Amino acid sequence: MPKKSPTKEQILQAAVCVVQQGGPSLLSVRHIASQLGCSTQPLYSAFGSFSQLQEELLTFIRQRYLTVRCTSYRGFAQAFLRFAAEEPELFRLLYLRRRNGEEKQLEDVNEERIVRLLSKNLCMAPERARQMHRRMQAHCYGLGVMIATGYSAMSREEIDRELTEYFSIMLRVYKELTDETALTEWLVRSRHLTDDKEGFHEESGKSV
Repeated sequence: MPKKSPTKEQILQAAVCVVQQGGPSLLSVRHIASQLGCSTQPLYSAFGSFSQLQEELLTFIRQRYLTVRCTSYRGFAQAFLRFAAEEPELFRLLYLRRRNGEEKQLEDVNEERIVRLLSKNLCMAPERARQMHRRMQAHCYGLGVMIATGYSAMSREEIDRELTEYFSIMLRVYKELTDETALTEWLVRSRHLTDDKEGFHEESGKSV
């Protein structure tokens, strides 16, 4: 009886294993096929080309490892930095590769939802919330690079302190705050985000 060809998901999971074990430089059709114990033909049959496989792999990793549901804004950042610490090779593949001109800045799979949450809970216009989030996103990206490449071994306490201090600066700028009491109030609100549209109570990123 002929051996059953691997599914797309099995191929993508095998590709993840290749990167986790040997880094992005080992990602190839040959190494993925070896991981699956098959020839390269089923991979080309499933994806058509290696470039298409790579493109779908990036989407697969973002959806599998980076899509989170949090009730705390800081929880989204913590999840991103935890990914950098726990999956450094996948982080390198996503964020430390040469980009083509069509790719978005950081491909944040959570951005639209985060903007909606910030806009609703922090009483901000959506575009202003997006601008603030993208500045926080860029800061987290820098921290993630240092963590994934071994330049920094920040403790959870140090990460939390850094995130809070930088977000406080962003709140002062984008909410035009001068009063410390008001700043504290908005920080507290950012840690208890609600979304009537979804009616959720989420578990992946607990409020902190």
